[in-house]
Amino acid sequence: MRKIYPLLAVIGIIFLYFISIFSEPTEIELKDLWKYEGKEVVVEGIVKNKAGDVIEISDGNATGKIYCEGCDEIEYGDQIKARGKVGEYGEELIIYAEKVDILEKWKENAISLPYLAENYEKYVGMNVNVTGYIYSKYTGYFYLSDEYMDYKIRVYYNETIPFEKYERVCVKALFFYNPKNCNFYLKICQPFHGVECYDD
Repeated sequence: MRKIYPLLAVIGIIFLYFISIFSEPTEIELKDLWKYEGKEVVVEGIVKNKAGDVIEISDGNATGKIYCEGCDEIEYGDQIKARGKVGEYGEELIIYAEKVDILEKWKENAISLPYLAENYEKYVGMNVNVTGYIYSKYTGYFYLSDEYMDYKIRVYYNETIPFEKYERVCVKALFFYNPKNCNFYLKICQPFHGVECYDD
């Protein structure tokens, strides 16, 4: 009889282990959020907007909102993974996050100007770290181009930049689209934005 108790304890531990594995929340796409109301889920995406404790993310196919208290270090353009319960927030569904991990900071992901131009819909309204070459400088703005000068973009910056024409740089700025003029531009407007020398 005494030999049965340890065996039952081991079986109980194994049973609990398997229950914990199967009770992990489901990783879902944002377009399927409505199917999981009241359930715990895991989502991943790029931060498109942030208003107080509400973060809007996109996974490329759809957008979703996450309610996260104390997520001050999350910025536009960061790639995050969130775990939480799907519930109502006003008239829409939102994920009430228990845990949010930053998978990649926008500053660490440098992209080329041609890549930005060809994938603009993914980055509009977000912080970006763009590599390119100084093409020309003016008061209040300068132009950034690719190495072949096939692509150019205006960068608004109220400070004088210490770089010369054709120097390779990284520009950390917000990426905007102006529908009135039908053009894209970068705007350096936050303390963590700026222009730096490109290091290989």
